[in-house]
Amino acid sequence: MTHPRKKGTLAAASAAMLLAATVTCAPAAADEPCRDAYAPPALGNVKLKGVPGMRTDACIRARAYSDWARGDMYDEAVNAFKTHWDDEGTRSGWQNEYWGKTMLCFAGAIAYTGDPGLRDWAVGKTHAFLKEYQHPNGYLSTYAKEDFLRKNPESPDALTHWCFNIWGRKYTMWALVELARATGDETCRRAAEKMLDHLIAQLRRLGTPIDKTGSWHGISSMSILRPVVELYRDTGKQEYLAFAKDIIRGLDAEPAGPGTIMRNAFRKDKIKDWYPKATFWAKAYETMSCLEGMVDYYRATGDKRVLDAVMAFHDHLVKEELNPMRSAGFFDHFLDARHRANGMTELCDVTHWIRLNRELFLLTGESKYADHVEEAFYNAFLAGVQPDGRWGAHIVRSHGTRHLSAPHQTGMLEHQCCPDNMMRTYFDWAGTVAGIAPDGTLAVVLYSDADVSLPGVSLSLMGGYPYADGPVTVSVRRDAPGKIRFRVPYWSKTVMVNGKTETPSGGWFQVDAPAGASSWQIGFDLSPRIARSEARQEAIPPSPMSAGHGGDINKYTVHFMEWNTPDMAGLSRSTPALQVFRGPLVLAKGRMAGTPRDETLFATTLFDCDWDVTLKTLPATPVTAGVPALWRLTFKRGVEEHEVQVSDFASVSNIDDPSNWFSLWF
Repeated sequence: MTHPRKKGTLAAASAAMLLAATVTCAPAAADEPCRDAYAPPALGNVKLKGVPGMRTDACIRARAYSDWARGDMYDEAVNAFKTHWDDEGTRSGWQNEYWGKTMLCFAGAIAYTGDPGLRDWAVGKTHAFLKEYQHPNGYLSTYAKEDFLRKNPESPDALTHWCFNIWGRKYTMWALVELARATGDETCRRAAEKMLDHLIAQLRRLGTPIDKTGSWHGISSMSILRPVVELYRDTGKQEYLAFAKDIIRGLDAEPAGPGTIMRNAFRKDKIKDWYPKATFWAKAYETMSCLEGMVDYYRATGDKRVLDAVMAFHDHLVKEELNPMRSAGFFDHFLDARHRANGMTELCDVTHWIRLNRELFLLTGESKYADHVEEAFYNAFLAGVQPDGRWGAHIVRSHGTRHLSAPHQTGMLEHQCCPDNMMRTYFDWAGTVAGIAPDGTLAVVLYSDADVSLPGVSLSLMGGYPYADGPVTVSVRRDAPGKIRFRVPYWSKTVMVNGKTETPSGGWFQVDAPAGASSWQIGFDLSPRIARSEARQEAIPPSPMSAGHGGDINKYTVHFMEWNTPDMAGLSRSTPALQVFRGPLVLAKGRMAGTPRDETLFATTLFDCDWDVTLKTLPATPVTAGVPALWRLTFKRGVEEHEVQVSDFASVSNIDDPSNWFSLWF
């Protein structure tokens, strides 16, 4: 929609204004809930457009409306509750996560589309599922052995003895909570309560604390914290809050150990050094799931130590684990990813890095967390989702022939942990485009094309950001006069507002807006910028590594760079290199950008940062038609000059094809 422009009064946000928009909760009494700095829009009040919108719509079509999604995909998730494969064999499986992940995505799709047909289908299927598989006592799991909560914890082989009974129940219960919220269906909510009531009573009956269950020193089980807090918020039941507090006890217990991530967060050494075998125990996805729950627990209770621990852990992640694709972690572990020349990140880790930063942004209002959401989404996440939206990567790589496509897992044919999480990330993105502060201030957070409605205000964003060259047109209609805060990403030191250069404060620029319609042209500094990798020389052993890695991180690199993708043989890097960014986009060479293979994968590496770099927008060609923008990147230093065609990393690498090639290293 387009509104006629009305003149607004521009004013730089003062430090006092910035402070007022951040979280200020300091409860005088225990368990006093905190108010977020920004409330997100309801999903049904957001319509994504541009590249994010097209990719969102494709994923919804493929994974919520297709015959496959409603047939084989859904049926296989349900069948796991009949076969009980999970508690058989040497290693216990995690088939029990897939129904929950699937229905969490359906709940989001119902909320986003508002489609009553989709709602009726999901509710009908869920009622039939509950009738057949939920026990009278509330137990609902793919594990036949109800009290099987941990496998041989004292065994010297405990590293390979997994149990995901509570982990999977978490996803089932969480899906029921979100389905109840999306549809208003009370059967779903009551079923979730029965599940939680059963778990609390079961742990009490067995005399087993939750941190002594599951895998990875209880981390997988304790990640149930988020849906527990949500169910407490929906019902007000104090026993749910008491259970959440017991989970916090486990995360903060003494003496400190690998599972006490809340206590460990305040340590000064690196995360990888907290574990006796980091390549087994330093799990990224499961840990960030717990951190997300801790943020929501703080919302419910105001326990400042919990929030301090999350922020301290976040600092560790930024300093140690921010990988070149702008997610957190190395493969699916915390192994000092920031200092490794071969970037690998699990798509589930990307999803939960985005979720963690989104929660911290909504809570605190600090723009740095939105910066991480934006960079992770445009690079690591979109690289890992195939264009048709049906499937995606398990591991997103910094360079090579292709990412590691999500393989069949735990005996499933239609499910894998990462593709089952994908759709939720689009909805997390939609819910972060804008927010409303308690005083009615509108925060414009993300700038991809979208239409958004919030209480008392509507917003339209147009301009093709971040692929286009021009400014973003921000059109706003307010019921009453108020303030608008424009987030200014960290990489843009100034912001152009209606053609005038302005200086942001604390990552924001604020204006006064009248009642009615107003419009602003917002432009950022999209000049290319060089970042030298902090990676260090890696001792890469010869390939192949079919024998595994044995905990050796250098062998780990080659093993997983080549695992299930033999075309990746010999492509592991031993040296660091330069990266180039345009706005939030990681730039990359690749076949889809028209860059020859040898130039992409084997060209001389540039190590020094004293190059002048420029970008020139190029017209698309038949070869490059699949990328949203194409540029000629020029490095110049004195008489020395290098030119290469590039696009954004995600668009040149999201094709599962061994004949493709790409690299974000220069």
